Amino acid sequence: MSDLQCAARIIVVNPPGLADVPWLASAVHLEKVQAVYAADDVPDTGPVESLADDLGVPSHLGHGDLHDGSSGLEELVDRHRGETVVVVRGGDASEPVLLLVDADGTTRAPLEGLS
Repeated sequence: MSDLQCAARIIVVNPPGLADVPWLASAVHLEKVQAVYAADDVPDTGPVESLADDLGVPSHLGHGDLHDGSSGLEELVDRHRGETVVVVRGGDASEPVLLLVDADGTTRAPLEGLS
């Protein structure tokens, strides 16, 4: 990962968090999301594409391993410095999580206003 001037804001969503795509899209629309990425381990990409459509941003499917510490996630962090993207990856959590990633590391936080 290169030296980041601004944190990348990564909204992590697991497949159970895509149960109500319109609600999720309305909950994150103020984040000014630039794109929605789906990891290879997402079994159904239909809701991913719906989320991207609802947000009016491109979707990128089958984007490899996007789990913490993976080269795929590091690539997205480098590409989206100072921006917000949604990353959908395998997992059981139903609530989205915000990762702030910069040169000092990663900070996890609940996404404000979501619950």
